[in-house]
Amino acid sequence: MADIIAECKNRIYDFSWLPETIGDFKLVVDIAEEEGLGFRFFHYKNNLGWRWEAVYDKEVNDFTIHVVMPLFSFVDINFVRNTWEEYEAVLRECAVEAMTNRLVEPQHMFTYAYKQKGLADWVYEVVLPPVVGAFTRDIAPSHGICMINGSFIIAEYCKVGDPSGLLLFYNVLRDEFFVELRRHNYPEINHDFDAVTIPELEEKLTMHLTKVLEDLENRL
Repeated sequence: MADIIAECKNRIYDFSWLPETIGDFKLVVDIAEEEGLGFRFFHYKNNLGWRWEAVYDKEVNDFTIHVVMPLFSFVDINFVRNTWEEYEAVLRECAVEAMTNRLVEPQHMFTYAYKQKGLADWVYEVVLPPVVGAFTRDIAPSHGICMINGSFIIAEYCKVGDPSGLLLFYNVLRDEFFVELRRHNYPEINHDFDAVTIPELEEKLTMHLTKVLEDLENRL
């Protein structure tokens, strides 16, 4: 690993082939900026603070992509490579399309099960309003974000400048809805929204969403 770290520090990088923008994301070239868990080579970021980061991750000893959003982050395993040469090749081939599908036009990653559930066509605005108290919704079911292990983020309510809020998931493998809270970036389990059908979820959102977010705000 030490050899790879030294290589990251000393290599000359050419990212001129990357587009300056992808959708509403703008390119930032970091040139192997050292961070706690490794090196960041470049990232794309939008006004919501969403980031698509090309990194060497010292924790797993691999080159990879981190998808970072206000309340969660995950690794895109499609980009995990052991060497820079392999990593650069897959970036050149797949980066623009992969980022577009993941974050800019996420409906491209909707699975048959997601569509069959009715989430792509769900009229959700009444039960998932744009703003609840101090929290703003920046993800909605019509643009749910595909993660890993069969999960989609179908709603995220977050507070500006504070990694606190609520994440609403649908897991296509288990066919269930569930919620996680974030309080200053620490996860909290909540079962108020556990549901299997959209009508059941709508009922629980009507009953609990405002109350749960107000309680979270009072504890910040």
